[in-house]
Amino acid sequence: MALVERERELQLLDGLLRATAQGQGKIVLVSGAVASGKTELLRSFADQCVGDGGLLLSATATTADSSAPFGVLRQLLDCMPLSAGPVEELNASGGASETSRAVAATLLDLSEKAPLLVVVDDVHQADEPSMDCLLRLVNRLRSSRIMLVLAESSGDWSVHPAFRIELVRQAQFRRVRLAPLTVKGVSEMLSQHLGQAAGSLAQEAHRTTGGNQLLVRALIEDYADSMELPDRTGGAIGESFRQAVLTCLRRSGPDALEVARGMAVVDATGSADRVAELLGRDPEAVGRVLQTLQTVGIAEGSRFRHPLTRAAVYDDMTPQELTEQHTRAAQLLCNGAGGVTDVADHLVAAKHVSADWAIAELRRAAEKSLADDDEEAALRYIELALSVCTGARQRASLRMLLVRATWRSSPEAAVRHLTPLLQAQREGHLDAEQAALLLRTLMWHGRTRDATEIIDQLSRTSPAANEQPSAVLSSTRNWLRHAYPKFLPRGQDDAIHSSDSATTPPGQQAQAAAVLSSVLGRAASGDEWCIRVAEQILQSARLSDSTIEAVTAALETLIYTEQVPLAARWCDALLAEAEARDVAWWQAVLSVLRAEIALREGELVQAERHAVRALTLLGVEGWGVAVGAPLGTLLHVATAMGDFENVRKYLKEPVPAAMFQARFGLTYLRARGRYYLATDQLQAALADFRYCGELMTAWQLDAPSLVPWRSDSAEALLRLGDHEQAQRLAREQIAQVGSRTSRTYGASLRVLAGTAGHRVRLRLLKESVEILQACGDRLTLTHALFDLSRAHQALGEFGKARMIARRAGRLAKEGGAQRAQNPALVGQEEPMVLLPAEGGTWSQPGADAAPGADILTLSERRIAALASLGYTNREISGKLHITVSTVEQHLTKVFRKLQVKRRTDLPAELEFHVTRSAC
Repeated sequence: MALVERERELQLLDGLLRATAQGQGKIVLVSGAVASGKTELLRSFADQCVGDGGLLLSATATTADSSAPFGVLRQLLDCMPLSAGPVEELNASGGASETSRAVAATLLDLSEKAPLLVVVDDVHQADEPSMDCLLRLVNRLRSSRIMLVLAESSGDWSVHPAFRIELVRQAQFRRVRLAPLTVKGVSEMLSQHLGQAAGSLAQEAHRTTGGNQLLVRALIEDYADSMELPDRTGGAIGESFRQAVLTCLRRSGPDALEVARGMAVVDATGSADRVAELLGRDPEAVGRVLQTLQTVGIAEGSRFRHPLTRAAVYDDMTPQELTEQHTRAAQLLCNGAGGVTDVADHLVAAKHVSADWAIAELRRAAEKSLADDDEEAALRYIELALSVCTGARQRASLRMLLVRATWRSSPEAAVRHLTPLLQAQREGHLDAEQAALLLRTLMWHGRTRDATEIIDQLSRTSPAANEQPSAVLSSTRNWLRHAYPKFLPRGQDDAIHSSDSATTPPGQQAQAAAVLSSVLGRAASGDEWCIRVAEQILQSARLSDSTIEAVTAALETLIYTEQVPLAARWCDALLAEAEARDVAWWQAVLSVLRAEIALREGELVQAERHAVRALTLLGVEGWGVAVGAPLGTLLHVATAMGDFENVRKYLKEPVPAAMFQARFGLTYLRARGRYYLATDQLQAALADFRYCGELMTAWQLDAPSLVPWRSDSAEALLRLGDHEQAQRLAREQIAQVGSRTSRTYGASLRVLAGTAGHRVRLRLLKESVEILQACGDRLTLTHALFDLSRAHQALGEFGKARMIARRAGRLAKEGGAQRAQNPALVGQEEPMVLLPAEGGTWSQPGADAAPGADILTLSERRIAALASLGYTNREISGKLHITVSTVEQHLTKVFRKLQVKRRTDLPAELEFHVTRSAC
């Protein structure tokens, strides 16, 4: 059944046949790409001619016929009825000229009986003697009833130039060009086979085939098996489509197949010139072949129209061909300044390389891929390089790069590379930077004995007393100092503690480690300098594998210098970038820091969410000895929420023994101690807090902002009735804190208040509340407010006690907290302590605040905040150094703006609008 798009050509041929029947012979050349429908058109026309009473002689030339004299002519004469004369003459091997004259005369005589249609398909492959015969016929059929129809594939007539010249000179010559099917034509083909489903498939089928009828038919056959067409991203290649592609290429000639194979090899990096260079061919000749492939529907420019078309060509190549071609393509790209990953992709596809240049290119490509956050590609390049590399030092370097690539998504998976790397280190194949990286990896996974070997070796490479250590040595020492201080070689901690701004080591990593060590070790350099350096690092460092350690150390510096809001802003921005770039390792370490920040702000739900995400990203095993950080945060949060069932679940998680030899163990120990304290296991709690103190003192990391073990111990001692010892520890911690506006100072005052008499307790608690509300520690503030209410109650100030209790209760309710009764936390018979309810949520600052709070002026907010804490107008005037009248006027405006009548109705979130950024 002819397609509608071919009806026009059929009508044209039919008109020419009618003219032929009137004695006006015609010559028609039907040209078109391979599989464009030429043969189908000729068959339809031949059937029509025979049906109308005409005679038909037909032949199809093949590659074999081109070397067989009179091959095509024999096919034509075999169609003649009862006329063996010319055939006998051919068999007698007469002269070509005599044979041509005899055949032409025979055909002219035959046309006297009826119009004669002579059809030769694929005439470009016909033999020369047959073409000479056809040429003689061309010159004699002008007044005959013979119609000669020839079909050629576009661009393939260069083998018969003389015939073409003579052909186009004839007045009776007509050319019929067959274009590829349009979308409408493809839709018609699909409809004939698929029915109503064709409409939605035609556009994609046309994009895939370019309108090539053979390819469309192959898609139809494959569709019948899978009920889907391949999309632009590829998919499974159907056997019919694969065979159709190869058929088109083979019918287009050997040059077409060769060029297509070159295109399949160079793929996305291809161009006409690059394909020509790969094949060692003339670019112009390759360009002509590409034009042919475009008309066939195989190519679009110098690329394949569809990934499956390339797959059909690529899969048809032998392994040896692929290895040779990909290796050559890699060399050409390398010599021609091609992309390093493009070179590496060809080397990977070659599957076997041995030259040093290839290994070097694979390494460069792996580093480029890591910089582009493409870990999978980096792993492919490194593994291939390792499989062919023989040099011990080079293999060790490649394996270190493999650890780095693997670590980004799974630190646990990197463990299998540690043993061969340790052996390479012992044999001296790693430089100082690689050894330092191996040391960090070993310590993370708790292999402290192996790590000690590297520490000893690095210690032996220390510079002389009058020389500055390298950035690698300096950062490694300070990293040990703040993360694994137990393993710091003796005699090196004093030098670290004496560091100041004048001796800041070079390099961001070294600087970040130095300032964090300084903060945790309470060095004389001071917090202001450390904060300034940390901010400079965060402002200048781009997130990468080489900077993540510096970035996290800078964030920890901000956290432990009580710059929590600032740390939160930086951490949120960095975490967003890590998530956008989808690097699991970065996301995990930043999430655990964000969880700690949220916990210090009293944002329990946020803290839990970030800690769970951190643990999920790497798994418990993947966190190694650092698992104490996310687990410790989860223990602390669950305890604060009163979710003791979850606490017990977390405590059952196996942790490495080496965790307690690292700083991360302190977080875990303190969180476990808080759980014991909340469940009245007081001796166990005190033991954990004291163990923290012993470790921190021995490691010279005795920073209260890291773990306030003294105030924690004091809480346990108060519950045990040892007020004197509790007071001593609380005072020691207050003396250690230094800053009188820090969160740790405010929390320590609250604990100290529990050891004091009523009047002193009241004063200490008021100061504690003011500091905590300015710093934004919502959880500790809620506890302090209830303690303050109890203090007023003990002094008989029941009005103030009720007002503050209501305020604390409202803040607790907004945070989803509940009251709990615990014995003698602050020296009273039944003081109130808050534990957030299971599933409770601490709201974001200002998220649930009274909307009117934002319309208050700064002065109004300050006065309202103090009034909400129970301060009288006179006390507020003295505290803010303003008159009582001014206080009264401001409060009147506050009540009117917020539409409240009493101080107890002031918003629970009011204090967070005042000076949250002060800490």
